[in-house]
Amino acid sequence: MTTRHAAEPQGALADLKVLDMAGPIGVYCTKLLADLGADVIRIEPPSGDPMRKLGPFYEDDPNPDKSLYWWHYNTSKRGITLDLEKAQGQALFKRLVQKIDLVVESFEPGYLDRLGLGYEALRALNHRLILTSITPFGQTGPFAHWKGPDIVGQAKSGLMYAQGYPDRAPYPLASENAYWAAGCLAANGTMLAVHFREAGGEGQHIDVSMQAAMAIGGTAMPSFDITHEVPLRAQPAPLMTGGGPPVRSIYPCKDGFVMFSAAAPGTQVDWVRDLLAEHGLGEEFDPRWLDIAWLRNNPPERLKFEDLMLRFFARFNKWELMDLAFKRKNRVFIYSIDNAKDVANSPQLQARGFFNDVPHPELGKTIRYPGPPAALPASPARISRRAPRMGEHNHEVYGEILGLTTEEMRRLQRDGVI
Repeated sequence: MTTRHAAEPQGALADLKVLDMAGPIGVYCTKLLADLGADVIRIEPPSGDPMRKLGPFYEDDPNPDKSLYWWHYNTSKRGITLDLEKAQGQALFKRLVQKIDLVVESFEPGYLDRLGLGYEALRALNHRLILTSITPFGQTGPFAHWKGPDIVGQAKSGLMYAQGYPDRAPYPLASENAYWAAGCLAANGTMLAVHFREAGGEGQHIDVSMQAAMAIGGTAMPSFDITHEVPLRAQPAPLMTGGGPPVRSIYPCKDGFVMFSAAAPGTQVDWVRDLLAEHGLGEEFDPRWLDIAWLRNNPPERLKFEDLMLRFFARFNKWELMDLAFKRKNRVFIYSIDNAKDVANSPQLQARGFFNDVPHPELGKTIRYPGPPAALPASPARISRRAPRMGEHNHEVYGEILGLTTEEMRRLQRDGVI
């Protein structure tokens, strides 16, 4: 188990042992479990996990132990090497399975069965075992063996079709959004299975589909179920359209962008007029613009209105604009659209202790990480250690769990098993 100080409260999942063989599609699941205190043992082949080759890299050094991608998704885990393709590796894996609670994997459906390591074979060794499989389309069905990176999960879920401009092709959401959804729901399903087992049931095989995980997000599917119409992509341009709020958009400012909405019912343009007047632009405001319907139906006037708005926002930075909005007591909403630097320096996240300083002894430095999203005061979620180096905990895990001697491990290493 992970070494802890006596007075240090344990994480909520401190009694669970997990074998982690998830690729990018599911590795966030095991990160959540590890940061919540589970003893997650990351298994990678002796040649190294392919995720170690994904950048960016710390100080631009393409070293497999310096991948920031690997660092982020493997916090709080121990790491071992094991070749599942070798008979000796399969035998070691079976011995490990008898000592743990959960296995999380993302291999192509049928791969573990072909190795003699499928759920039924493992369940015969440990009837309490929970196996969570995370794949693009699930273990069954006509698409089960299709390849599926993140963008495929978005494309096949119905969500991507609703993203973008109506006169252009759809575009994807943020990077690895489908992977993230699959990982979160896999962690949720896994913990439901743990609860069922602890209530008197047995282990089970959790089958997670990335497509399904994305399909239940957003309003695309519920809208179609009710209206029987495919949701169209909305127009995110600054001009006022449709029947929604008459003044609502994204505007550039001195140091980025802000989201703006004048939301007081029936008086939206009145508040915009007053805001402009307070900053020397009131004389350029045409009183006819107060008639929302007239403004919507007169494209040349809408363009004039938008030009005035653009010049107003260009005078301020994000924090100045937000301060203007706060002083108007919810009659005008302005929120900054934060970039990665803004989030890293967020006073809100800092005040909540969201960021964790994690020691990297091999670098002689401490690196700041984004921490767990949920605060559990009695059983804190936290990053307990940096991501493991390749095979870092071989001796610790194989010796502790399986009782292998140093000489046995040396022989396994010479044979390429670990």
